Amino acid sequence: MKLRLLLPLVLLLPGAAHATQDGIPQYHYGMPLDVARVLDLREPSSDHQCQVVKATMTYLDSHGQQHQLHYLKLAEECSDQG
Repeated sequence: MKLRLLLPLVLLLPGAAHATQDGIPQYHYGMPLDVARVLDLREPSSDHQCQVVKATMTYLDSHGQQHQLHYLKLAEECSDQG
């Protein structure tokens, strides 16, 4: 009986993984994007360590609508090291 109650929740989990808690979608490989112009690229401080960080891109699509997208990248500190 408990399995019947849990099954719908488990089926919803993969769909919920596309948006983060702040409502900004997380980029995944192969995700179709319509980026006409990048307005801003931001990443959190990585405490001067070379590591993977979650950055945010703000952009306009081909219809002039503004969007934001989270994506993973190497911190700027990685390219600053000799």
